[in-house]
Amino acid sequence: MAMASAVPGDLAALWRSRVAANGPRPFLTFHDFGTGERVELSYATMDNWLSKTGNLIQDELMADPGSRFLLAAPPHWMTAVWGLAPLLCSAVLAPWGDAARARFAVAGPADAELDYARACRGERYALSLLPLGRPFPDVPAGFLDYVAEVRAHGDRFSPLDPPNADVPALATADGAALTHRELLETAAEAAAKYPEGARLLISTEHTSADAEGLISWLYAPLVSGGSVVLARGGDEARLERLAEVERAERVR
Repeated sequence: MAMASAVPGDLAALWRSRVAANGPRPFLTFHDFGTGERVELSYATMDNWLSKTGNLIQDELMADPGSRFLLAAPPHWMTAVWGLAPLLCSAVLAPWGDAARARFAVAGPADAELDYARACRGERYALSLLPLGRPFPDVPAGFLDYVAEVRAHGDRFSPLDPPNADVPALATADGAALTHRELLETAAEAAAKYPEGARLLISTEHTSADAEGLISWLYAPLVSGGSVVLARGGDEARLERLAEVERAERVR
């Protein structure tokens, strides 16, 4: 079973240790049955996206420790980047939280997600979620295009204010915020039901990008040193076949 005893106290330290140990190994694979898209991000490739996004947060937005980032998007590899990057900067992630309380907002391309995020008065980024990470052909009004904006930022990231185990990390549905330590302990509990380093297949139809969903498909695999396959669309037969092809354990 996955062991929690070796997990560092904050997500930034955990991420560094996982990248050092697993650099070329898969971390997140996104498969869309509708478009045929398959994107595989190794730990090293995800680290590159996190570095660029961390620099955007730190240098472009000048986010202070404790700054609250609203996240209103479906499960996707771009959503995963934003599920991790603010925490590396000592900011707080508020998935589907109170937009009016958020200093910054990140939203998916659906009208409902964009409308939800528009209550945030700070800078707002939209995720295109297009195949191959393409930018928007037409950027939604009131938003910056994340893909277009992040490309200008550097591939190496060093936080000015690194997090520690006791700073807030993830806002939950009741408005409270788990610290880094509490988040990783909760993720370790979720990961304990699977073998350490397991590769999990999770259908986006059966999860979400709220706090509970992120713990199950993002933070728990990270704690266990494993990987996740996020599958969008597909019936039961196709999902079972995908699990075989990806050598992943199906999670329902």
